[in-house]
Amino acid sequence: MNKKVIKIVFIFVATLALYFSLTTTAKAYLSISTSKSTVSPGESFSVTVSVSSNEAGAISLSASNGSLSSTYVDLMSQPSVTISCTAGSSGTVTISGSGKVANYNTETEEQQSASKSVQIAVPEQNNNSGGSSSSNSSSGTSTRPSTTTNSKPKTNNDNEKPKEEEKKSDDATLKELQVEGYDLYPEFNTDTLEYNIKVPNDITEANIVLATNDSKASASVEGTYSDLQVGENIAKIIVTAEDGTTREYVIKINRAREALKVTNIILFYIDEEGNNNELVLTPTFDPEVFEYNLDNLSYLVSKLELDVLTNLEEAEVEIVGNDELVEGENTITITVKVPSDGEEEDEVVQYKIIVNKEKAPKFPIIGKIKKWFKGIFGTISEWYNNNQFNIMLFALALCSATMGGLVVYLAIDYKKYKKLLEKVKELSQIDNSEVALTSETKVETNENIVDKAEPENNDDENQIVEEKIFKAKGRHF
Repeated sequence: MNKKVIKIVFIFVATLALYFSLTTTAKAYLSISTSKSTVSPGESFSVTVSVSSNEAGAISLSASNGSLSSTYVDLMSQPSVTISCTAGSSGTVTISGSGKVANYNTETEEQQSASKSVQIAVPEQNNNSGGSSSSNSSSGTSTRPSTTTNSKPKTNNDNEKPKEEEKKSDDATLKELQVEGYDLYPEFNTDTLEYNIKVPNDITEANIVLATNDSKASASVEGTYSDLQVGENIAKIIVTAEDGTTREYVIKINRAREALKVTNIILFYIDEEGNNNELVLTPTFDPEVFEYNLDNLSYLVSKLELDVLTNLEEAEVEIVGNDELVEGENTITITVKVPSDGEEEDEVVQYKIIVNKEKAPKFPIIGKIKKWFKGIFGTISEWYNNNQFNIMLFALALCSATMGGLVVYLAIDYKKYKKLLEKVKELSQIDNSEVALTSETKVETNENIVDKAEPENNDDENQIVEEKIFKAKGRHF
């Protein structure tokens, strides 16, 4: 039982040790080391920047109280890079580095930083009785020329020779100058002070690598090289010699402009009313497609208008073939050009549009009439759409006025109708009274006629009575 427990504990401990070892190995690592821990004022020494063998990164460097031969190291293809550093006059030189370091095993990236300090030792001067002088340091020796004095007593005619000092270097030249990934023009020469390079539009930063001929000289970079603008950018490298002499190297970095690109082509024509009528290209516009078609263009259109949009303000656009279109096939050519500033050729792109125009009808007057009606209906339709609410209000007001007028008319007409009915009633009463009167008259007349007339003439008498009755009625109708 105890053996099993011991075995389980051993396996657990071994697993934890393996895990921690893998974790430690996978962690990103950056280190800075120097060839010397103590240097003399103005002395140069080596600085090595390194990462693990399974890591890579780009590290930015800086030095306080000293100058570096390069402020940037690339650890992508190699795990370590060595540069030189020149110490100041006294104190401590501190080299600092920082950047992102990627681990290939874990496929992770971490921000890392490191630093290293070097002490600057100022040599002490000792005067010996023998008349010689020298200076020594623990890390290096700088020997000054010795001077001797005459053992004879000095007289007024003897002049004391001044103590000779070590002459400082006036070398302010470079032994190396390059922009990583690009060739300088002309090729680097320590006595050539001005250079040119060209970089593509997608490059916004230049990495300048340099080294001085004299290890006691220092160099600094000024100007535009970390945020390149389109066109010319000037980076200045100022080299300062040990004795303060300076020399300036210049690199003119020309960043190319963006490549010419047509972003859209808009095709339309202007009708007789001055309206823009946009047309659709086949296929839909694509900057990488250079030929298009436009079918079934009306025979009434004789000219097309085009708007060509580009990504560069200085682009020049030339359009040929869009005027005086004929029946059938027409070719419109669009040429977009950006003139070159130097010896290079102009940048040019060209597009073609094949336009097929319809044939005019045999009786053009009919087509014009159709177009006129179409325009009229279109105008009315547009006017109705724009004034629909006002039209509805007007129609409602007109209906209300019409209904009011009809009510008034019916009221007046009803009064007239009542008067007419009363008149008819009166006439009807008059007719009844006259009919009764006529009947009585007829009876009396018949009696008189019977009395006066002879019996044999009855037919004549009846006819006379009827004529009288008819005349009596005729007075009322």
